[in-house]
Amino acid sequence: MPITPSRLFLASATRDFKRTGAVAPSSKTLAAAMTRELVANYRRPAAVLEVGGGTGSVTREIARSLSAGDRVDVYEIDGRLASLIRHRVKTDEGFRRAAAAVRVHCRPIETIDRRPQYDFVISCLPFTNFQPAAVRNIFEILRAVLNPGGICSFYEYVLVRKAARMISGKQSERDRVAGVAEVVKEFIARYQYRNEIVFRNFPPAIVHHVRFGD
Repeated sequence: MPITPSRLFLASATRDFKRTGAVAPSSKTLAAAMTRELVANYRRPAAVLEVGGGTGSVTREIARSLSAGDRVDVYEIDGRLASLIRHRVKTDEGFRRAAAAVRVHCRPIETIDRRPQYDFVISCLPFTNFQPAAVRNIFEILRAVLNPGGICSFYEYVLVRKAARMISGKQSERDRVAGVAEVVKEFIARYQYRNEIVFRNFPPAIVHHVRFGD
């Protein structure tokens, strides 16, 4: 039986859920919501950064929105998933328009050159699984690499942090999740200009679109 993106995603999630942070790949509806501001504000040439490429479902939607001459850098820390995205870029018709522009980097986003270089940042990272300080650092990285006026889109699963706090048996874990929530809420309050809830995803998600100020 061939290894499909869904099977590979499940295998990666089973192996290291803290990195994957989900039980299923992003739906087409979520991928469309994540790229909605990219489509609405697209100007050639565009430079796009995707963080946490997963199986490439959001990457494919990004590529479908771009043209020759644009640039897409995908950071995916899981080696098997990074290889899957590279394979899809070469073989999936959805990547045809921008295949030459897509570069997949199998390394953490913390290694990126922190200078303004992207017009759009799309993050699929599972912030709830991280330490609060790591989440703050990642947001600062995303802010640092965006060009002036650039847009960052990211999502979080609806009620996941609340559920994690309720079912955790350790106070230290509840404190960690609460700390992540405070960091995310802080950045949303300061920089978000719109959001949208995506029910056609498992689990449902809320997409945040932000423009970072000084």
